[in-house]
Amino acid sequence: MQNTPQQMQAMAVDEFGHADKLTLHTLPVPMVDAGEVLIRIEIAGVGIWDAMEREGDLVYNEVHFPRVLGGECAGTIVAIGDGVERFAVGDRVYAQSFMNDKGGSYAQYVVVCEKTIAPIPDGLDMLMAGGLPIAGITALNNLLALGIGSETKLMLWGASGGVGHVALQLAKRMGANVFAIASGADGVELCKQLSADEAVDGRADDVAQRARAFAPDGFDAALVLVGGDKVQSTLSLVRQGGIVSFPNGVIPEPKAPDGVELKKANGFADPMLLDELNRLIGIGEFQVHIAQTFALSEAAQAQDAMKQHYLGKIVLRVSGE
Repeated sequence: MQNTPQQMQAMAVDEFGHADKLTLHTLPVPMVDAGEVLIRIEIAGVGIWDAMEREGDLVYNEVHFPRVLGGECAGTIVAIGDGVERFAVGDRVYAQSFMNDKGGSYAQYVVVCEKTIAPIPDGLDMLMAGGLPIAGITALNNLLALGIGSETKLMLWGASGGVGHVALQLAKRMGANVFAIASGADGVELCKQLSADEAVDGRADDVAQRARAFAPDGFDAALVLVGGDKVQSTLSLVRQGGIVSFPNGVIPEPKAPDGVELKKANGFADPMLLDELNRLIGIGEFQVHIAQTFALSEAAQAQDAMKQHYLGKIVLRVSGE
């Protein structure tokens, strides 16, 4: 850490509450211990889990303030701890800092366990990589839970969202036929660009009718990334012996029809999942759609922007602050 400053700028809260509790702080750069790396952050992803932590609804360790938010990022490794063998100083990586005891990624630097980071794959720039870590692993883990393979007929609710648009691309690489249910006409257009076999507007179209026409014998699997009665009503179109999967945070949680298995898969990274995610991304052109970019100091505005309609991911541009 010879060339690393001792202090950094970070967006943190001094108490739980609304977005206005997020303010710019000058804090010590966290120290690197064995098995950890220090990343100089360029891009930090913004997710609903960050807002939940800000409000005090997601508390995973002993509460202390100031509390730096942020569950994901991309940047460059500037220091490594003892025992780190898979990475070196200078590597460009993306990383999860979700539920991280040494602070989150709304900061110029973050220390994370080496098991939660991966090299940025060819074809992804730093901006896209910053929005990938949680969405990518959540999408992949759910698709694996569904047993997606060649010709799997997949119903994908929330296909134009942060996790959904990544899941769509991964599912196609895994061989699935994807019926994508998006949000708005712009969401439908994004899903078509990402090679959905069919894309419909969950708010305006007759989803059930279109779904029956797409899979007259029923769907093999459904990945549910949004909640609601309309979503639930379509799950009856999953065939007997099929599977429904969803991640933490879907409210209300879906219920599986009789004869259909229900699985819940989270988005916690590990080296095997990260390697498989990079392998799938490397098959061809891949997009992490960035809807809006904010400065680090605008983290509160970025979290507020999540309440409005948007596609893909919202991120913070940290470098240059």
